[in-house]
Amino acid sequence: MPPLRDSEALLRSADRINPNTFVISLKQIAKHLKINPKRIINWQKWQHVLWVHLEGRGGYFISYRKLEQWIAACRTLIRGCQNLPTLTTLWTAILKEATRYTEDAITRLQEIWQQRQTTLTSNK
Repeated sequence: MPPLRDSEALLRSADRINPNTFVISLKQIAKHLKINPKRIINWQKWQHVLWVHLEGRGGYFISYRKLEQWIAACRTLIRGCQNLPTLTTLWTAILKEATRYTEDAITRLQEIWQQRQTTLTSNK
């Protein structure tokens, strides 16, 4: 097997953001859902989503990409890009899933991406 290029390795890293390592509190879930924490009966981390059982509402799914921990992991990946092709590949991967993020998250990530792009361009 040929060695991975930087961009391929980075995309594999992005695929490996592990939500099981996220510390998620009941208070954080309630804040995200804009509800009283007492309405949350139970919650579980599933492979691709957070499952929340709400009193009087049943089960509810939250994409990890809507949580601050995911955004922080993406921010770390963007800042870790060592060259423009790698940064472009990562940003393209993030944009492919843009509908899974909040508008605010995409805006914040775009600002970080632009800053990193400026830094990498000026280092040439």
